[in-house]
Amino acid sequence: MSSKSETKAWSMGGRMAAWYAGSAAVLLVLGTTSLYLTIAASLDAEVDAWLGYSTEYLGKDQPRTGKLPDKDELGGDDFRIRDEDGHILFETPAAADRIPSVLVPGAAGVEYRTAAGRWVRALSRRVGGRTYEVASDRTHELGLLALYRRYMLVVMIMGVAVSSVVGIVLIRRGLRPLKEIAATAHRIGPKELGERIAVEELPAELADLGRTFNVMLDRLQGSFGRLVRFSGDIAHELRTPVHAIRNVSEVALATSRTREEDREALAACLESAAGLSRLIERLLFLARADDPRTVLELEAFEMGGELEAIREFYEPSATEAGVDLVVDAPDCLVCRLDRTLFQRAIGNLLTNALTHTPAGGRVTVTASVEGKTLFVSVSDTGIGVAEEHLPHLFDRFYRPDRARTAGQGVGLGLSIVKSIVELHRGRPSVASRPGEGTVVTMHFPAYGDDETVISA
Repeated sequence: MSSKSETKAWSMGGRMAAWYAGSAAVLLVLGTTSLYLTIAASLDAEVDAWLGYSTEYLGKDQPRTGKLPDKDELGGDDFRIRDEDGHILFETPAAADRIPSVLVPGAAGVEYRTAAGRWVRALSRRVGGRTYEVASDRTHELGLLALYRRYMLVVMIMGVAVSSVVGIVLIRRGLRPLKEIAATAHRIGPKELGERIAVEELPAELADLGRTFNVMLDRLQGSFGRLVRFSGDIAHELRTPVHAIRNVSEVALATSRTREEDREALAACLESAAGLSRLIERLLFLARADDPRTVLELEAFEMGGELEAIREFYEPSATEAGVDLVVDAPDCLVCRLDRTLFQRAIGNLLTNALTHTPAGGRVTVTASVEGKTLFVSVSDTGIGVAEEHLPHLFDRFYRPDRARTAGQGVGLGLSIVKSIVELHRGRPSVASRPGEGTVVTMHFPAYGDDETVISA
């Protein structure tokens, strides 16, 4: 795995280096080419201006004086004079070779190569009815430009090579923290879940990534720990009824009993099997609740009437325990929830409250609304829970005192309540003081088109 991730990292580094070198090459080409074109255009413009000056000088001075100027007096090396009909009046000895026979008066200068291999630039201007054609030898200038092009090519090659090397070095240094993160991630396993990325050693650009990764590892470590405890708890809870069934069955088979005794043994097995069935059903419910594809069957109902019906169902159990069971809900509070799941959540909370409330106590079910958020609470005057246990009460199989609660459930009731509330996009909360009682509240917020609270 490490070699694959390292190969991918270096592949990315190679691509980044190639992009860096390519970008540098493009910038160098654009920069040097622009500079070259600017210099070449400036030189062409300068030559054209000087040749234009020469034609103006010829057009003004030669008709007035009748003399032909010396070549040293002109900006050009050779010139030719034509009359109005285009006949040649005069031209320097080399003009026939250096000045094209056809030049357009007023056009930009024309650059070409003579038969002798010289580079010449010529232009034509009409002044006072005559046409003056002037040429200038540019062999030396163009040679300098060619030399500049060669130097430019060398500079570009060296620039690309240097930028490639620099890019590789910089990218290696830049990817080093990523390699360290990958190495840390590779070392982390079931036995090394406590290892974390050293965020303080990372650059600012990667510090957020490192912190996010560490937060993810914290969640994974917590989930892994809960999974380990969950597996142990399942094994522990399953072992007791399975051993009971096995022991009763072995005794029933090994000894001769009356029919009544056999019926008692079968009843004991049936009771243990029923406990196993309830445990499996609760685990399956939690598994379904964790599935994001679970769909709620929302329906509107009046909260006070629903809570009163639930109270009547649990009234016999409360009377047997000597506990007063009370409902406090406003009239005409209509809510939209999954009715079956809501009944199950209230039932789990009432069972829990009645179990831990001594005779003479009270259990109260309260419903209220703030804005469009519904609050349903089950409070008791029971034994309460110590503060250090409160953050874990909704964990699966968690029981604050296993010895005290033995035979009173497996610690899944509040986990089921939490799953039901979260399916409604809400959250549960709990408050408790030892010796004073416990209050568990379910928060159901309004969401989407199907709001929780319809009217109040």
